[in-house]
Amino acid sequence: MKAILTGLLLVCSILAIAQTDDFFTIERRIKDHIKNGRWDEVVVTAPDLVIADPTNGNGYYYTAMAFLKLNQPDKASEYLAQAEPLADAELKPLLSTLKNEINQYREANQVLELAEKQEKQGSKRAADEWKKLWELDKLKTEYALNAVELYVEQKNYPQALEILKDPAMANDPGAQALYKRINSTPEMTKINGYNEALLLGKQNMKNGNYSTAISNFSTALRFQPNDVEAGSQKKLAEDELAWQTTRKTNTLEAFENYLKGTTLRNHKAEADDIVMRALIRFGNKAASENNFKDMEYYFGKYMKQYPNGSENTAARQTMCDTYQAAADKEKDKKTAFAQKQSIAYLTKVKTICSSTPALETALKTANKKAIRYGRPNRGFIAYVYDSLAPIGLSFGTINNRKVGMYITVRANENLFQGNSFYTVNDQGMYDGSVFDDVRPTGETRTSHFDGMLGLTKKIAFPLWLYAGGGINYSQLSIQVDEYNDSGRFIESEWIKNTDQQFIKPVVEAGAIIDVGGFQLRGGGKMIDFKDIYYTLGVGFSFRRG
Repeated sequence: MKAILTGLLLVCSILAIAQTDDFFTIERRIKDHIKNGRWDEVVVTAPDLVIADPTNGNGYYYTAMAFLKLNQPDKASEYLAQAEPLADAELKPLLSTLKNEINQYREANQVLELAEKQEKQGSKRAADEWKKLWELDKLKTEYALNAVELYVEQKNYPQALEILKDPAMANDPGAQALYKRINSTPEMTKINGYNEALLLGKQNMKNGNYSTAISNFSTALRFQPNDVEAGSQKKLAEDELAWQTTRKTNTLEAFENYLKGTTLRNHKAEADDIVMRALIRFGNKAASENNFKDMEYYFGKYMKQYPNGSENTAARQTMCDTYQAAADKEKDKKTAFAQKQSIAYLTKVKTICSSTPALETALKTANKKAIRYGRPNRGFIAYVYDSLAPIGLSFGTINNRKVGMYITVRANENLFQGNSFYTVNDQGMYDGSVFDDVRPTGETRTSHFDGMLGLTKKIAFPLWLYAGGGINYSQLSIQVDEYNDSGRFIESEWIKNTDQQFIKPVVEAGAIIDVGGFQLRGGGKMIDFKDIYYTLGVGFSFRRG
């Protein structure tokens, strides 16, 4: 019994080994058919693998591959489905690849049908479909040439050339000859010129040669005048050139001109930042130098151009501080000009910043001082009177701050009345008379004349004081009757008494009130430091200078 069992096992082993040898022999034969493209032989031979080992899916796999190559995708899918349950780890990737190829085949057939249909209908999309079909299997150059032919008919030369310069077409002499012929057409010359100029422009942009890039893009636009890309690239180059020039010039005006320019202004944010910082820097510099014009110019421009700028408050405060310091410097100067300057500076502070009680007080004080120091120096002419010499004239100046001068002359009416040519003294001796009989009547008169030089000084508007000194001249005259030798009366004459002629010192002082060009005065004079007389006057004044 044991010998029988042993014999059976030996027979089975021999049969299994023989079956395995048959499977590998058949598979080698199938692979040789595949290598030589004998797909019909594969279809005939592959089922033997299934018979040799029904548990192995390789037979179904090879059969499916052969049917696909024989353009029977449905049959290929049928055998592929039978192979999948029997696939081991080595076969599964092969089945997945084959499945994709079957799907691609079906897709290619659909594309082929669509391409043929659209070509018959004269549709422009036919060229795209032939191209798509060729891309599925680039070994089929006939599809590529179909697409090229249709693209050329449409004068879509770039697409045709794209196919012809593909490496898959490199070994096709006809394709290369067609490539050269298409590339030399006027249309392609134009396109190539455009592409070359556009490429050069982009390279020059990258290298920072913006001027050359602009020229390149202009050339591209000559080939294609309405091209959007060349136009936008040219605008970009123009803006970069403008910015490059601005940075090289590096002046406030240059950055302002960039911002006001007609380029794209892609660097606006950076330019604005530079301009803002420059305006503040120049404004602060001008403020430190008390250059009010430039200070207002730069700070004013900053606040106008950048109303929401972060330095607006600081700029206003700097201007106010500068004007306040200038006003403080002028306020103690005793000139109308200085006070007016102070008022102007304080008004700037009030305008730029807010008003305060202290500021209002300072303005009122400066205005009062400006009026006080700003009153003009005046000249005057006045009629002056005193009891001794009622006929008088005074003329001179009353100054606002400095000392003025005046001259006064006064006389009585006797000074202007004539005397005879001869004189008398206190002893009654007549000198120069032609009459021997001269008899005094007892009537006398005295002539008076004052001549004085003095000074005026303002105390407080409208009051001035005056004081001066000079001489007083007096001359006594007597009246006499003249008789001839027979005792007959001839006439009466006034003759000077030479012993009663005096020149004495005289001083005077008083006050002048001058309002609106009308002047009143009053005071007194003292002759020989003994006799005192009151003086009055009225006149008018006029502005000098």
